[in-house]
Amino acid sequence: MRIGTSMSTKKLDQACVDEYNIPLIVMMENAVLSALKHLDINLYDRYVVVSGVGNNGGDGIGIARQLKARNKNVEIFIVGNMEKITQCSKTNLEIIKAMKIPYKIIHNNKDNYEVLECVKNSIQNSHIVVDCIFGTGLEREIKGIFKEVIDIINENKNLVYSIDVPSGINATTGEVLGTCIKADKTISFEFYKRGFLKYETKEYIGEVVVEHIGIPEDILNKYDDKEYITSMDFVKHKIKNKNRFSFKSDFGKVTIFAGSKGFSGAAFISSESAVKSGSGLVTLVCDEEIQNIVSTKLSEVMTANYKEENRINKLIETSNCIGFGCGMGDNKQTLEKLQYVLNNSNCPIVIDADGLNVLKNNSSILKEYKNRIVITPHLGEMSRLTGKSISYIRENRIDVAKKFAKDNNIIVLLKGYETIITDGSITYVNPTGNSSMANGGMGDCLLGMITSFIGQNMMSVFEAVVCATFIHGYIGDVLSKKLYTVNATHIINEISSTMKKFNIEINL
Repeated sequence: MRIGTSMSTKKLDQACVDEYNIPLIVMMENAVLSALKHLDINLYDRYVVVSGVGNNGGDGIGIARQLKARNKNVEIFIVGNMEKITQCSKTNLEIIKAMKIPYKIIHNNKDNYEVLECVKNSIQNSHIVVDCIFGTGLEREIKGIFKEVIDIINENKNLVYSIDVPSGINATTGEVLGTCIKADKTISFEFYKRGFLKYETKEYIGEVVVEHIGIPEDILNKYDDKEYITSMDFVKHKIKNKNRFSFKSDFGKVTIFAGSKGFSGAAFISSESAVKSGSGLVTLVCDEEIQNIVSTKLSEVMTANYKEENRINKLIETSNCIGFGCGMGDNKQTLEKLQYVLNNSNCPIVIDADGLNVLKNNSSILKEYKNRIVITPHLGEMSRLTGKSISYIRENRIDVAKKFAKDNNIIVLLKGYETIITDGSITYVNPTGNSSMANGGMGDCLLGMITSFIGQNMMSVFEAVVCATFIHGYIGDVLSKKLYTVNATHIINEISSTMKKFNIEINL
């Protein structure tokens, strides 16, 4: 699923007109018919359509016409200065006039007491309000009659479905421009709007569906911002069948540097998740004082401690991927170990937790590594790496992650609700995962999965990060339906069966 901005939408519309001679009114009708599929017309009969005078308003007038043609009870209100109505909206308005479908105009800067009372009563008696007041081009604060109408809708609605964006949201930034429709469903076109990713917009957008409206694929590709939401089909297609003639060496050799005194759990979780994710060989490198503890728990994992220099050197040189940092301690020794691994390895490296903490004021070493680096920070760790506040990063997650990835030529996985994964050019937003998973060890589990996926060489490094993150969150989503708290052990126990399930489903 593509993610787009108001500018992306504008460019697409213009390209369809200029390059394919597709009239805007044709695309508007496609949008109308696409939206109609999601208006639950099999369940409800009474609709109120509230439109503006822009093209989003034209969508609304067209929707009202189609609802009326299906014998639904429809009331239409148009808000704004009718002298500013766009040509496509005007065309739809002329059609409903010819069909003798009544409508009421709510003028700006006029006494609208009676018509506002009518709006209120109509909304209270409706099943669904269709919001088409403002579309993706809105950038100014909502005031006056528009604010009054939106407030009336929010205070009196049963259900409200917004077309393209809830009126009041900046489609690019997610900023609420003074006031905003609180939609139960948002029916968007071609793009999942970038502004929907802002955490504060979640209370306004409701369920989001994205419909295609017949824009040619090459135009979509031409104006693609290379920002996507990961789909289940994408992940399923990346999980390969296991060849019957394969050996363990065919599924990758990975090494996990993790754990220290008091943090043996991090070493166990990261290593065990790598095993369950399908790696052929997994070796844990840890402090000698916890080696016996984790060795007794990790039946399928080999272990080594830092005194075994020759063995560690061989592991570093021969690994297909290395995971580094979980529970190692934020200290000089961890930094020295990380630098040694970076300087002597020939494979991708996944850095998490204390591996990230020791990079504060030392992030320049990331640029020096010749192979792929993946970092997996949460907001606090990203703040320490970039020097930017947590609140700033939260508000600008995609842009901060993309810039840091591009500047350092690495892959950044910025954790949180709707995790961001980017190499600075291509960006994926992960739709899986939930707050039931918010507990210790979950990041260690993810590191093990990512390291394993990369090491198996089933897909590119970037795709491995995207797929591991999706499956990690997907398992959490499934388990959270029956468990109040989902911990890392729960996830680990379901990795293999989930991957098999995905593999079977794509081959049916």
